[in-house]
Amino acid sequence: MKKGKAYVPFRFKLSPIKKMAMIHFHKNPDSEYEAFELHYISGEPWGEGFRVLAWRTDGYRDSYVQDTLTISEDEEILSIGGKGLKERYTVEFDEGYFEHANGQLDAGFVFNDKLGRRIVLYVDERVDKDTKPLTWLPSVGNHIQEPHSMPLFFLYNFDFARKRDTEIFLSIDGQVVEVDPFAFPKDFQARYYVEFSTDSVVTNFNEAGRYTLEQVQIDEDGIARGEHNTYLYETTKNDLYKLKRITVDHETNPVEVTFDPAFPNHQEVKEGRPIYGEFKIVPSGEAGFLKGKYNVVHQQGKAVINLSFPENWNTPKGANIERVINSMTPNIKSWYRTYQCTQVVKLENMDTTVQWKRIDPDRRTLY
Repeated sequence: MKKGKAYVPFRFKLSPIKKMAMIHFHKNPDSEYEAFELHYISGEPWGEGFRVLAWRTDGYRDSYVQDTLTISEDEEILSIGGKGLKERYTVEFDEGYFEHANGQLDAGFVFNDKLGRRIVLYVDERVDKDTKPLTWLPSVGNHIQEPHSMPLFFLYNFDFARKRDTEIFLSIDGQVVEVDPFAFPKDFQARYYVEFSTDSVVTNFNEAGRYTLEQVQIDEDGIARGEHNTYLYETTKNDLYKLKRITVDHETNPVEVTFDPAFPNHQEVKEGRPIYGEFKIVPSGEAGFLKGKYNVVHQQGKAVINLSFPENWNTPKGANIERVINSMTPNIKSWYRTYQCTQVVKLENMDTTVQWKRIDPDRRTLY
């Protein structure tokens, strides 16, 4: 294959979130909050530090970002579940730590919330008994009413904090709050409803907005390298480059999107015939995959691209604990089907507009 240039039709962004922990107290909710979600964030240009997403009782999230981090609101909304972001604050953390060594979790934070209340949490596992971590896909996009992308979270080294020999403490404004127990034992050990992942891969496929498509240089092997992703192209008889694969270059668990047939070159679109195909989003390991369909039509000098997801998330057969968690989390594999994307590309200058919406997947109408 000879060297050349091509445009990348889709964005696939990797978040700087490295570790996550979710501490649930739904049975004993505060007047404002019912859970806290701790993120350890590291990477350029964001910096290094912690963020706590406070799960509000109305389904939205408040964000408390450590003052060592620089995160725009546009970046924040891409990694927030529930109904979405409500309020955001930059605060000083008196403490913030998240370690996992010898199979034991040691995490905590201290800061003041929007009402001036002191929030204190620590979890210190001291049990020596072995535990088997999972790979987990949280239903982060299930309740988002106005999606900004297809949010894809892959939580590796995922587990629940154990109750035996664990010190756990949560207080809000001096009032001790009891953390929820998890409903079922795991590995024959009682657990708190404290979920955590020490190797989190947080991505967003085809973020909404207006921008100009990235143009990349393709080498003799059909490979092009962007700032965070690697692309594989194949050529047609007319030497047109078609996108075969996108790889999100995570240091431990890359994510791939493959297109079958390869996604068309913009010059093919100008020929006027509709083009149809499928794509598959595949994370590393045994997390399964998500199938989607694409179609591209030419309308008045523009390429109109539609993306849909007609199937549930496909996972390999798992252990009993996975079935238990599935039963407690409605729509954990089916919410993907409610997402639909429309993208319009002006072929004269490659400016594009991307929009997402929720639909009823059985009627293909607005959700």
